[in-house]
Amino acid sequence: MKKKLGFVLLMIFSLFMISPAEASVAPVEQIRELVNPEFMTYTSGSLRPVKDDYGITDTEDVQLGEGQPYYIVSSEFLKSSSADGEHTDDDIFEHGGYLFVMEENGKPVGNVDVTKENGAWSIFKLSSGISPVQAIVDTRQQSAAVPDTKLIYDQAFGLLGISQNEKYIQKAGEHQLSTAQEIDIRSLGNQLIQQYQASRKLPPGSAGGRLFPSDSTHAHGKYYTVGAVIFAGFAIIGAAVMLFRKRRSKL
Repeated sequence: MKKKLGFVLLMIFSLFMISPAEASVAPVEQIRELVNPEFMTYTSGSLRPVKDDYGITDTEDVQLGEGQPYYIVSSEFLKSSSADGEHTDDDIFEHGGYLFVMEENGKPVGNVDVTKENGAWSIFKLSSGISPVQAIVDTRQQSAAVPDTKLIYDQAFGLLGISQNEKYIQKAGEHQLSTAQEIDIRSLGNQLIQQYQASRKLPPGSAGGRLFPSDSTHAHGKYYTVGAVIFAGFAIIGAAVMLFRKRRSKL
């Protein structure tokens, strides 16, 4: 009986030691395997009529190439931080999804954006853009020398670049927050907050009013994960209490 009780208590301790943020970033190979069947429905269906837009010869030869997890600006950071604070890479960015190279016989023809919807990873969109492809390759190459390298891809802010050593390097995008190609993370964070706060003063539907369209989705994902952990914790605690009562009733 003591062994059973000890096991239950160990489970409780282990549960609350788990970090939801760390658990959310699954290996790229795992995500590719999950979404590949869905991707094949594109290559055999809706991609065919528009293959010329991608420079594709035969969609049957198109497949998912290398990929990278990408990070977006955290909604919690925008809401709770000040524009003159000390910000770090971990403060500003959160995991947003995965970007894969779409290739035909080894030749890049576009990219595939994979995001989590209703608790499951799925393809958000296919794009003919080559800039994200280069960013994926650059992130992989840089990661070999600098392990903390992250791919930053946030279309709401026009960010497409790399974060490493508390600096952000813009590779491409709709616009740049700074005229400099490289900017320190603290300065980037301050500019993001200023832009976010300015956009909130605009009437709904006006230009800039949809600066952070994924706000509620990502917040829901966070709370769902934390809620699931808390619920499971209470369930295990309840089991422990019942075990105690059962043991006492036998005494």
